[in-house]
Amino acid sequence: MIDERLKYAANHIKGEILADIGSDHAYLPIHAIRGGMISRAICGEVAEGPYEATLKNIESYGMQGKIEARLGDGLNILTPDDEVDTITVCGMGGPLIARILAGGFENVGGHPRLVLQANNHMYPLRQAVDDLNYRIVHEKVLKLGKHFYEIIVCDYDENRKRMSQKELHFGPLNLAEREEAFLKKIKWEYDHQKRIFESIDGGRNPDKKEEIKSKIKLLEEVLEDED
Repeated sequence: MIDERLKYAANHIKGEILADIGSDHAYLPIHAIRGGMISRAICGEVAEGPYEATLKNIESYGMQGKIEARLGDGLNILTPDDEVDTITVCGMGGPLIARILAGGFENVGGHPRLVLQANNHMYPLRQAVDDLNYRIVHEKVLKLGKHFYEIIVCDYDENRKRMSQKELHFGPLNLAEREEAFLKKIKWEYDHQKRIFESIDGGRNPDKKEEIKSKIKLLEEVLEDED
C-alpha cells in the first residue's frame, strides 16, 4: 500500500497518537495502525478532493473510530487537546513543509516528534525545525529509482546546538555519517550545478553565475571532506 519512503518514515513514529498532515488517502496512518505502531491518528487535508478521498479510504479499511480526517490548512487542524505524540509531513517540498511548521505550531500541544520527508530544498526545512528548538536525531537520504528523498526525524531540545550554515544545507548527521546515498545525491547536485554554471552567460548574468559558483564550492567541500 505504501512505498519504501513512507515505510521508513513510519518506522520513526513514536507514541500512540499521530497527526499526518497532507495525508494522501491516509496511507501512512492506516499502515501505522495495522502495524501496531500507533492506536489513533488525525489526518489533515487542505483541499476538498483529497479530504473526501481520505474519508473513503478510512471507511474502506474499517478505520472509523481510529482515524479522524480533518479539512484545514496545515497544523491549523490541530488543537493542544489533541495531545499528538508524532507529527508527520511527507511528500512535499522543503519550503512548503517549513511554512506549515512556522505557520501553525501554536496549535500543537507539548513537543511531539517531527518526522518530515521532503522532495527537495532541505535548507528552509532544517532552519524551521532549528527555529522551533528541535534537534535532528536521525536523517536519511533514500534513492528510489532516479529520485532522491530526504527524511529527517526531530525531537524537541531547547538546549540543542544551533546548526551551522553547512549543516542547514546538508544535514548534521548526513555530514557526519556520509552514507552512500547521501554522497550520490551530493555528486548529482554537483554535476547539475556545473552544467548550469557552464550554460550561464557571465556577461549578462554575473550575479547568477556567482551564486552558482558558490553552490558548487559548497558541494565540492562536502565531496572532498574525508573527516
